[in-house]
Amino acid sequence: MTHPPTRTLLGTSLLIATLFAASGCASSTSATTPAASETSGYPVTVSSCGVSHTYTSAPQRVLLGAPGIVDTLDALGVADSAMGYALSDLDEGEAAAHPALTNNTSDWTPAKEYLLGADPDLFIANDEQQFTGDGAASLADLETVGAGLYVLGDYCADSTAKPSIDAVYNDIDSLGTIYNVPDKAKTLNDQLRSRVDAAAALNHGGPVTAASVSIVDGTVYALTGAGYEAVLDSLGITNAFAGVGANYTQISREDVITADPDIIFVTYSGPDDKATAIANATSLFAGSKAVTDGKVFGQDENAYQAGGIRIVDVVEQSAKDAFGSE
Repeated sequence: MTHPPTRTLLGTSLLIATLFAASGCASSTSATTPAASETSGYPVTVSSCGVSHTYTSAPQRVLLGAPGIVDTLDALGVADSAMGYALSDLDEGEAAAHPALTNNTSDWTPAKEYLLGADPDLFIANDEQQFTGDGAASLADLETVGAGLYVLGDYCADSTAKPSIDAVYNDIDSLGTIYNVPDKAKTLNDQLRSRVDAAAALNHGGPVTAASVSIVDGTVYALTGAGYEAVLDSLGITNAFAGVGANYTQISREDVITADPDIIFVTYSGPDDKATAIANATSLFAGSKAVTDGKVFGQDENAYQAGGIRIVDVVEQSAKDAFGSE
């Protein structure tokens, strides 16, 4: 979905590209259509970003668009199918926890050679634009190896993703179909919905405004893409910059101070970056209501990149930060 500087500091151009893509720049409704076979659950045909793929068995050689996606597979009990991931700089212990994750690349747009060498049967992406074909692997290359593509969050190239937490539940349902674990998917979604409802219930005070921002080398960007909006909307928080137009828009520090939101959420990448990101925002936006009230909090950009259940983690943490815990 999105992402700022990592622990190894991604280049600014890559950062901006991934933030733009992950912000909800594009999407299309995913449709999942089980095919007939009551005994095995296969074959099933799942459509993602308008492209249908038929699975005749559970995927066994799966590549991920970001390390944290494995957490969603783990929650469904199918993490052992994953063999590698893109954006390896974002690893926060996933490879150590899942030793089978060995086919990794630091690229956000995987190279053709990497894809063909790994020979996956499924790629779970955080954005369809991971397959641009512009000097990197393309959708045609996926077809060459016979791999399906599932794009989390409906971040597709030709339509705008909807800013709704429902995207997480839809992804769980679709992956449950692909892996033939519908009962686990339903149980997981019931748990996730309960967690989101409990987080939203912490907001006892009525309407609240927040600025979701990223700070890169002192430059401020307003974050209004689908993932960020879904988190705020689920908690009854209004994005102070919802009307800026683009998903990832450069703004000034004065814009934030003038908007004077109740809360400022600043993204960070990796736990080592959290305190620095909050300190930078606190300094940069000194004089704003949020800073004066001590309401500047971090949001884990790596979780936005991972999508799935990690988005619910952000919802819960944001609610506890903004409203306190009961």
